[in-house]
Amino acid sequence: MARLPGGLPVWRGRRLLGTDEAGPAAGAPPPALPAVDAAHHAALHSVVLDALKFADVGAPPSVHLGGSATVRFRGGALVIGLPLAWGLSADQLRVLLTHELALPASRHPDLVRGLLDARHRTPAGEKAAARHARLLAATEPLLAEAEQVRDAAAITAAGGGLSAVEDAARALLKAAAIHAAFSAFAAAPLASGTMSAFNTGSLPTTGPIRAEDLHAGWRLRLSRWGAPTADVDREELAGHHPGLAEELRAPADGPLVTLDPDAAHIDELGPAALRTLAAEVLPSGPGEPWVRLADLPVEAYLPDVERRARQYVEAVHEVLGRTPDGRDELAGTLLRRPVDVERARRGLPAAADSEPPPWMGAALLAVVVEYTLLRKGWRREHPLLPRRLVAPDSDAVLDLNELVRSDPGALRTHLG
Repeated sequence: MARLPGGLPVWRGRRLLGTDEAGPAAGAPPPALPAVDAAHHAALHSVVLDALKFADVGAPPSVHLGGSATVRFRGGALVIGLPLAWGLSADQLRVLLTHELALPASRHPDLVRGLLDARHRTPAGEKAAARHARLLAATEPLLAEAEQVRDAAAITAAGGGLSAVEDAARALLKAAAIHAAFSAFAAAPLASGTMSAFNTGSLPTTGPIRAEDLHAGWRLRLSRWGAPTADVDREELAGHHPGLAEELRAPADGPLVTLDPDAAHIDELGPAALRTLAAEVLPSGPGEPWVRLADLPVEAYLPDVERRARQYVEAVHEVLGRTPDGRDELAGTLLRRPVDVERARRGLPAAADSEPPPWMGAALLAVVVEYTLLRKGWRREHPLLPRRLVAPDSDAVLDLNELVRSDPGALRTHLG
């Protein structure tokens, strides 16, 4: 009886998949997704060709850029997420693509890939959910063997040897972090929390925005501010990659979500292409219009700023046990007792004396200052850049973030 890797009989695999060996056509990208070939995004195309060699698989019928921060091979098309192409070096992207393309040896590679891809489907309805549960259970050994093969292929693509194990793990960890951060950004692009040292633990209250410049906004956010706060479950990730588990659990050096200077070059994308990529990511309602993040008015981000500023003012009241005697005492409490204020804001009891980071008090005060100036008619230089403000009838930029770093005391002057 012919069997697939992991021991699943071929006939059972075909029945589970519900189609012939060619695999399902569902999941193929729409034709409008930007193509990747020798004439379009040639540097990325070259990375794909290298990955195909390391994965030892044939070229897919088509390769496209996608909007989400994932790599997927569905319906004969390889789709590479633009956030990954920007955030990984060419070498790291080669490792990731090799990992996603590689398959365990089999006389039925299309059936193997079809079953592995089917695990990612979202069933519709109870009967479909029951069939999907049976598929997940039956293909677990196949997945386990595939992951071992893919991890080994990724290590080979990273150059082989001990250092390549660390390099391969770094590439997969960065890809997971980019996926988590970009997903958080797409869900609430105007939320102020970041992974930078100036994160004040805010919880986003804004929701998705049908923005045609979503990816341009993501690139601006990374280059000028920092990635949204998003955690990667290292244990879960290590569980999916047995050949790299130890390295994935090890502490990571440096930021994981950036614009990588060694990324493969992506040709300029026009407004139509960017809108197509955004449409793949963002939910849409009937007749919901497209907007541009760059054109959003102050009213779009003012509620989130106001909510956070009020939280800090109320926390100062709680720390002092009374209303502060004017703006000077409010600012002084934020600057001198930021840990107490932050704990009060989060509803936590006061803790023993602890030395706060030198920037913390100024970062809290900057939130209140931004709200004060927005109420006076100021606006952000760009809606995605918190605390970089432009005065009414002026093009000069007041960078509160720079004051946090260089002159915290100067923030007081803007509360008046």
